[in-house]
Amino acid sequence: MPEALDVSCPCCGALLKVDAETGSVVWADKKKAPVKDFDDLVSNVHSQKSLLDEKFARSIRQTKNSKEILERKFEEARKRAAADPTKRPPNPFDNE
Repeated sequence: MPEALDVSCPCCGALLKVDAETGSVVWADKKKAPVKDFDDLVSNVHSQKSLLDEKFARSIRQTKNSKEILERKFEEARKRAAADPTKRPPNPFDNE
């Protein structure tokens, strides 16, 4: 049985052990990421915080708008029901 081949990945620099018979990867030693500077990490956290604050504000605006829209739809349905109280509401399972 032939021995596994050691191959270096050109993209990520990982060391791959490839089976000579099947050509499948048997083992992968991933290259460790370089140590980052503390100031870079802090600036990354601050940029993520501002992005999350923007997303939160957008979701609050959508929630407020959806409440108003639902209230308008409910009022319209109430008006239609008051206009013709004998009419049955539509059944979603009726195939007409």
